Amino acid sequence: MITQLRGSLSGPMLLVVGISILGFSDNLVLVVSDSASVGQFHFIRSVFIIIGILLVARLMGLSVVPKRWPLMLIRTFCMVSAILLYFTAMPLMPIPEAGAGLFTSPIFVLMFSGIFLKEAIGLKQITMVVIGMLGMVLILAPNIGGLTLFHLFPLGAGAMYAIASMLTFRYLSGESPLSILLCFMLGIGICGGLITTVFSIFPVSQVWMDEARFLFSPWTEVSKDYLLWVGIIAMLSLLALVCITRAYQMTKTSQAAIYEYAYLVSVGISSYFIWDVVPPPLGLIGIGLIVATGLTISLYGERTRLKNVSERSVV
Repeated sequence: MITQLRGSLSGPMLLVVGISILGFSDNLVLVVSDSASVGQFHFIRSVFIIIGILLVARLMGLSVVPKRWPLMLIRTFCMVSAILLYFTAMPLMPIPEAGAGLFTSPIFVLMFSGIFLKEAIGLKQITMVVIGMLGMVLILAPNIGGLTLFHLFPLGAGAMYAIASMLTFRYLSGESPLSILLCFMLGIGICGGLITTVFSIFPVSQVWMDEARFLFSPWTEVSKDYLLWVGIIAMLSLLALVCITRAYQMTKTSQAAIYEYAYLVSVGISSYFIWDVVPPPLGLIGIGLIVATGLTISLYGERTRLKNVSERSVV
């Protein structure tokens, strides 16, 4: 019994540890955000992480070759889109608020399940979606005077992350975690390099550059300090992703989603202690609504799953 208890706890503990490390490392991105573009950052970070993945795979004799290429490419596209949208928004608003936008994904999973998979959605689920969207409105409200398209990027990140999660959990559960991670890092590294190259060949106007320099900057010569910081962020990210990947192998999807909200706690605490940044009161209320909605959706889904299993076993 003790062994079973340890097994049931180890997955969530790994997930909380991995997610918390990500929250801390994402705050460090602001250290380098003024030195080069988000595309160049992801390109360099991906090089570090890919080297780490290949070393781990070689030492442990693990495969990094995907089995279902078409679905893996679609999943990679969605995941890369989500992370690029999220990282682009980070320098423009408090990171806890951007993180809350990313974690609207359970709300989008519920919506997409009803729209595309024709799953039944009741009044309770619809209410959850409305409350979650109200939370996002409250987060954006303090910036309403200077609201731009870029402030909506975290919401788009949440939608793309939801699609990637649905593909992973429904169709890619048999893939090697390292192959999923390698495809993602290759995808975001290549996209980051291409985006930066485009803006190097076709520079944007100064108005756009002033609006979002982190997004539109061309290739820039970086210092040794920049490479050091990106290397540190890459090592933390790799450690976090290994923990998260292993946790998903040990924890049911619906249960795992509950523990993912440790990210908002970690990123909020790190943002306060590193940058002395706290979201405004409306933003905090909005974050609270999104967390409550996401947790409710996850817990409701798990309870429904257990009820269905119980009914089938009785029959």
